[in-house]
Amino acid sequence: MLTIILAESELERIPFQILSHPAIISYAKKLNKKTERLILDSSFHHSALRKIPEGNRRGRPDIVHIFLLTTLESIVNKRKHLKVIVHTRNNEAIYIHPETRLMRNYTRFIGLMEQLFEKKKISSDDKNLLEMYKNVPLEEIVEREKSDFVIAFSPEGEKVRLLDYFKNLEKKNCKDLLCIIGGFPHGDFHCDIKKYVDETIAIYDKPLSAWTVANEVLVNYENIFLNKK
Repeated sequence: MLTIILAESELERIPFQILSHPAIISYAKKLNKKTERLILDSSFHHSALRKIPEGNRRGRPDIVHIFLLTTLESIVNKRKHLKVIVHTRNNEAIYIHPETRLMRNYTRFIGLMEQLFEKKKISSDDKNLLEMYKNVPLEEIVEREKSDFVIAFSPEGEKVRLLDYFKNLEKKNCKDLLCIIGGFPHGDFHCDIKKYVDETIAIYDKPLSAWTVANEVLVNYENIFLNKK
């Protein structure tokens, strides 16, 4: 089984510090929604983001959207060997049912996230497709999974060729892997990620998008662990 955590993702409601900012109020009126229920999005709220700490990093739900489309539509997921978890900067943990078929339209995805933050659960046909839990640090998520081997991907990690790296893990009989990928646009993890993982690795000499890393993980995992002759 492969578990992928999108960690410290920049998915959050509008912070209270900027609820009264003109850009936020104008956006809420346009949508006829309450400001406190909106999802922060740098595409629409960039002027307000200047007023909060790390404003140049926050408000990136698009990263979560593309990441989820990439992972849920993967062959590994279709073959029922994938578990996907989204962890947010505010320590919410979102568990995604493998049969979830996420909408490709970004606006509808944002509406779904607003609904999830409000209800904490999205269900269909007696299945909980999305479940959100508050106050769950990344360390706690990792501990709960009890995987054979935990890997974090970071530009600061040891450079590896992922195919060979997975081959070595397969030889060591590490079948249940947990991969942690940053859900932020730039920089590195806020937490000391090395405390929670067995190894921190890099697969390229420059930073990569979260969905690119996820795709590399999925393809190489499939080739090594699922397509054995």
